[in-house]
Amino acid sequence: MKNYSLSEKSSGIIVCAIVAAIAILSVSDGSLWGDEICRVVAPISGSLSATMDVALGYAQPGYMLYIFLWNRLVGSTELLLRYSNLPFAAIALFFAFKIVKSRNWSPWWTLAFFAHPMFAYYMNEATPYIIVYALSLAFTYYLFCVEDFQSRNNLIRLHLIYLTGVFIHFMFGFIFTLYVTKALLSARNQKKLLFGHLKIMLRFSPFYLVLLGVYLTSLRGTHTGFGVKSVLYIPYAFLGMQGAGLSRNDLRAGNFEKIQAWQCAALALFLLTLILLLRLAVKDGRRLVRNNHDILLAIAAFFAVILPVSAIVQLGLWERHCMTVFPAYMICACDFLRHLLSRPKARALLVSYWLLLAVSSFNIAFNYYYSCDDIKGMTQEVAASLQENPDLTVVVSDTFDYYSYPPDFENQVFILPSTQLDEMRDYVSGLGDKEFLLVLFEKGVSRQAYHYYDNQDGYLVDNRYNSFKLISRRS
Repeated sequence: MKNYSLSEKSSGIIVCAIVAAIAILSVSDGSLWGDEICRVVAPISGSLSATMDVALGYAQPGYMLYIFLWNRLVGSTELLLRYSNLPFAAIALFFAFKIVKSRNWSPWWTLAFFAHPMFAYYMNEATPYIIVYALSLAFTYYLFCVEDFQSRNNLIRLHLIYLTGVFIHFMFGFIFTLYVTKALLSARNQKKLLFGHLKIMLRFSPFYLVLLGVYLTSLRGTHTGFGVKSVLYIPYAFLGMQGAGLSRNDLRAGNFEKIQAWQCAALALFLLTLILLLRLAVKDGRRLVRNNHDILLAIAAFFAVILPVSAIVQLGLWERHCMTVFPAYMICACDFLRHLLSRPKARALLVSYWLLLAVSSFNIAFNYYYSCDDIKGMTQEVAASLQENPDLTVVVSDTFDYYSYPPDFENQVFILPSTQLDEMRDYVSGLGDKEFLLVLFEKGVSRQAYHYYDNQDGYLVDNRYNSFKLISRRS
């Protein structure tokens, strides 16, 4: 590992300033996602017992305890809740620098770990994923980038990070496949080294067994259905295309009509750039594999485990659940891109790729549509409609604890008895000639029900609020 020169240290300071700007500017006070609300409502309620009940149900006790403390020390507005990611963004930056330095790369390559839309996307969420990213960078560094991987102190570090990560979010558990792969590869010619790993593992096993037992008896609400679309979204997001095309909400809901012409052009250019870069790299494939042999095998092992397990338990696997392997992927991606820099034919393609990544990140950071389930906007629209028309009946498919409908109009807001199409249609028909506003939350109703009124004569459909449709009679 080389020591950086004065000019490289100056570059490192500039990189720190750029990453700080990305981290701060990515955070907004836009509406919380439904996923954010379900994690933060209990901690900001002030009840530790309620917090732990919900936390264990989601198997994320470490994160929700952190938000419990953050709320008391800092606050609980949308902006302040999302700023809880900032301390861990700093930890992520520290370990990204260490990874880059261990590979003897320029400090500028550190930017690749933060200019990527994956970082911008989750930096603007009050969820555990930036914490998971920071811990994954630390785990990846001690796993693949240190000279004394087999040493007792390094193995203790790895287990401490692993235990902390699993306490933060149960999906961190899958990073263990990286460790097992690396341990087996390192010990293939010295079998006795495996005993060192087993010895440390046995010392940590009581903590793991207690945590596993608690999770198995408490975990609920994660069986959302294993889907092809969500699995395909993993490479889509890892490659950086999520801000240049359809959002995850639109992809899941099938809202393909919302894609714009510029997004089609950006996606086509993205795919063309990636295909041409891969074509140029074919000749050097052996070198890339040789340089990253252990990491590539570990990544393959990770997906060989997480995909079938997720299918068996019917977990809706998205790219956020694979955040633990993202640093390892980025090391290989940076090595691949860095090698292509030496080839004149590839430079224009590399510029195109970095510009497209920048567009994706910028769109995610500053396009309100990408940044939320617009529950805040929807509830404000409902409140305004009720103020304007006291005779209005509001029918909703979901309610949200962080945002609420006006208490003065509680007797005019009704929850759908069913989210299936037939029951919903019958319920709306039963309103007769009453003026109504039907609010459908994409994640909470059947696909047929969500799209039923899109092309129906006599109805107005308001699509302004991401994940919501507001349906009223056409006057």
